Amino acid sequence: MRTVVLILFITIITRTAVNAQEFSIKRLELDGDKLNVYYDLLDSVKGRTYTIDLYSSKDNFVSRLEKVSGDIGLEVKPGSNHKITWSAKEELGSAFDGKVGFEVRGHVYIPFVRLEGLNKVYKRGKDYPFTWRGGTQQNILNFDLYKGDEKIYPFSNIANVGQTTINLPTSVRPGKNYYFKITDTKNKDQIVNSSYFSVKRKVPFLLKIVPLAAAIGIISNAILDKNDSQDLPDPLSPTTIKN
Repeated sequence: MRTVVLILFITIITRTAVNAQEFSIKRLELDGDKLNVYYDLLDSVKGRTYTIDLYSSKDNFVSRLEKVSGDIGLEVKPGSNHKITWSAKEELGSAFDGKVGFEVRGHVYIPFVRLEGLNKVYKRGKDYPFTWRGGTQQNILNFDLYKGDEKIYPFSNIANVGQTTINLPTSVRPGKNYYFKITDTKNKDQIVNSSYFSVKRKVPFLLKIVPLAAAIGIISNAILDKNDSQDLPDPLSPTTIKN
């Protein structure tokens, strides 16, 4: 893939008139088929985070780029020497040959819905109530189960009425660091990630083994009891030896 890169940066850091933020591109770096963007994001307001996304001219800056990593996405904390890495070949395809422009867009992160009382552990095959607040009744939500960047299972088209019931299927592997990515089906820019949680079996594996072992023991004892109950043959009568 040969790419002639034309860089165009448009930054939207905040929707307010308060000049408490500072955003600057420090340098750009072409590393093979990847583009690295280094930037500083400074904010005088403690605890505030940002949503940072990268867009390209390939689709007229409509959809954010997906093959990205680093200091990008939701809840990016202010700081110096932030880095975004874009895998151009993966995103554009190996046959792409031309110019492409970019936009870096950022704004203060304000979740459009807020989950309430999320558990730290969820068991498969069990119903759990989920509650949240925020958004409007026009929002139709997707609750997608993720682990890392991989979508594990979708829970789609949930009405924004502030509550629903979710049952994790047994196909979900037990483990840690699962989370829900909540999106508005009509607005892809509306995204909220839940905190991390663990997934466990409904019945612990050890408890499944113990009854099986007990059953095997019962069967073995029954077989032994049956063998013990069988009559033994009469002893042989002494043989009379004649001279």
